[in-house]
Amino acid sequence: MLDRFVMGEVERLSPEAPVPVLRVVSEERRLGGAANVIHNIRSLGGRVTAAGIIGKDEAGKRIVEVLRRVGASTAGVFTDPKFQTIQKSRIIASPHHQQIVRLDRESREPVQAATLKRLRQFILERAERCDGVVISDYGKGAVHHELLAALAASLGAGKILCVVDPKKENFGHYRLPTLITPNKSEAADAAGIEIRDDKTLRAAGAKLLRQWRAQGVLITRGAEGMSLFRPRRAPKHFPTAPREVFEVTGAGDTVVAVCALVLACGGDFENAATVANVAAGFVGDEIGTVAVPFKKLKAKIEELSS
Repeated sequence: MLDRFVMGEVERLSPEAPVPVLRVVSEERRLGGAANVIHNIRSLGGRVTAAGIIGKDEAGKRIVEVLRRVGASTAGVFTDPKFQTIQKSRIIASPHHQQIVRLDRESREPVQAATLKRLRQFILERAERCDGVVISDYGKGAVHHELLAALAASLGAGKILCVVDPKKENFGHYRLPTLITPNKSEAADAAGIEIRDDKTLRAAGAKLLRQWRAQGVLITRGAEGMSLFRPRRAPKHFPTAPREVFEVTGAGDTVVAVCALVLACGGDFENAATVANVAAGFVGDEIGTVAVPFKKLKAKIEELSS
């Protein structure tokens, strides 16, 4: 996915003008979606191979170019000539950084079966040679039930560390992930429980552990922090530091990237949630998708630990 951010100042041409005008002051294109997860892994020092689908278009070429520039392998990025590379343009007005509208460009046609098969084969062949697999699911078709079923077979054999950022299109297909990271809304939807308080939060977390047969469920709750659920253990909550949050585009990408890296390096679930919580705070300080630098994250953790 390619994200485009257009920043501008709102003004009126005249007092009588019925439509406000946004005078563009800056414009930037950044990696979005799963590509943003990859960028975060690279910025934090991890090695990563991208696996996904792009269209035969300029946006797809740009994504591949930028991924290679940041040091990611693109061996698993497949081009589908009938697919349109997903682009999202966010129009943001200053001085309060309010998103006015988002323009989405994407194909309504499903990804071709042959392309999905090539992607699935690549992932299964490479997975056991990696320290872990990150499933960044945006519900656009690349992540599908056959892929998830094949991965679950390997996960059941204990061969692969797998961290999942879920979407509703596949709520019924996730099985045996090491860690899965729904946000509060997704957790409520997947569990069929409205999360209103601590009691309903605990009920939802417990149900998702059973439903997805996960080793861990980390529910991200925005300004309320994160809550970690594990089988036969009491939930653990991770509050956020007070801050003025502009917006949280890409925060889930950062969380899943950081959790995967920490677990792949031998950290436990509490370590992963703690570091991810700190990293997500940096995303709230910025406009749009960002890749958190390792030195910045390390310095913040040391500051909090002192």
